[in-house]
Amino acid sequence: MTGLLNQPWCRAILIALLVSAGACVKADLVSIADAGVNAADAADSGHDSANPRDARGAADSDPGPEVSCPVSSVSLCTPQTVVPCDPVCQTGTCDWCTQKCTYVFDGAAAQPTCSSRGQKIFPQACAANSPGSSSQHDDCAPGYLCLAPTIGDNFTYCFGLCASAANCPFGVACGQRKLSAAGGLVAVCDPPYDVCGVGGGCCDPVGGSGCATNRTCLLVSPDPASGHSRTVCEFSYGGGRNSSACDSSRDCLTKNTCVAGTCRQVCNSVYSCPNSGDCTFWGPEYGYCPN
Repeated sequence: MTGLLNQPWCRAILIALLVSAGACVKADLVSIADAGVNAADAADSGHDSANPRDARGAADSDPGPEVSCPVSSVSLCTPQTVVPCDPVCQTGTCDWCTQKCTYVFDGAAAQPTCSSRGQKIFPQACAANSPGSSSQHDDCAPGYLCLAPTIGDNFTYCFGLCASAANCPFGVACGQRKLSAAGGLVAVCDPPYDVCGVGGGCCDPVGGSGCATNRTCLLVSPDPASGHSRTVCEFSYGGGRNSSACDSSRDCLTKNTCVAGTCRQVCNSVYSCPNSGDCTFWGPEYGYCPN
């Protein structure tokens, strides 16, 4: 056998056989690799054709859970148990995407209801539609109500609703105003107060200057922080004369203010009391007469 392997012709045949076998093995390996790639391509192709939306496509086109509009609740406001909603805290069963909680007049008193919402806030002018009826609505934002400062006025403004002074900004009072000529009372925040003698001063509650058109300067209680007198440019004033009962300064005549439930004439170092008695100062700038 060894002799045969040493023959040139035998070695040539053996080499040819080995080359041929290697080629076959290489061909088989290539075929296996190609088959694997083709199988992967076929799998991808089958995935795409069977389900055109892959994981990313499905996520992009899936609308997800239905989104509901949040309640337009007012922070730090304690909701009252009112049906169908609380106009001050803006809580209840209204469609908060398109509605707000407001007041209407039901023939006896102001009652809360869900109504269309607007965007206007204090002190923007507004339009009250069907006032004095159960379908009354306006274009004020949630938490605001369109009112005439005095019934019969041709101008109306968006007033902020409140249950107490805690719901009002700037430390102003929460007081009642008429909902409409037909009746009804609602509690709304006073206009912002100005502190006298601090940061530019205030309007003059005796001389009447310093307020915009259709506004009246009235004296209110002193600033609790600085002790200075405060005034407000009010939209309305009442007919309460000196010694008349009052709930707020706007219940009194001009040049008067409400002190402990009684209208008192305003005074200071320039404007003295017409009757006997010294001016009782409500802060360094203004005060009221004792009687």
